[in-house]
Amino acid sequence: MNEYAILVRLLTRGGNPIGASVEDMLDALGLPEDIGRHTLFRRLGELSRELAPLGLEIKHNPVYGVFHVDTIKSPGMPDSGNSLPDRLAATLLIVLTLAYQEGGWVSLERVQEFRRKSLRGIVTDLRELEAGGYAELDQSGKRVRLGPKAIFEVDYERFFSELTRQQS
Repeated sequence: MNEYAILVRLLTRGGNPIGASVEDMLDALGLPEDIGRHTLFRRLGELSRELAPLGLEIKHNPVYGVFHVDTIKSPGMPDSGNSLPDRLAATLLIVLTLAYQEGGWVSLERVQEFRRKSLRGIVTDLRELEAGGYAELDQSGKRVRLGPKAIFEVDYERFFSELTRQQS
């Protein structure tokens, strides 16, 4: 198996989260940590150029610290029009921000603190987001994390650059 086949296999790996971390890719390719990153990112750039004509791109998910292969949404493609209602989008934004800061699971109390809604309202929003694949509640119902749909439908790079620009 060549380097590109190994990378494609890792970048399309299932599970939660989908994809592979830099450390996983370095280990799979047998590259040393200190100087292997340069080689890895060069290979990822080359692979990205090869995947583009197929309508695929390599994306980074900073919440989970992984890279994955996703489809390129071309400007000519119609939007699905399935945007979230404002109250759900606001709750998802809080979960997204806290998950990025805290690295995964977030307590409902933290979401409630920033969202300034009743716990019942937060749980209702999160259950709707969970039904849509945007969030996952743990079995105790006291913590939440991003769901698989949020991972692929949110353009994190644009989101965080817009957030940073608006704060400036």
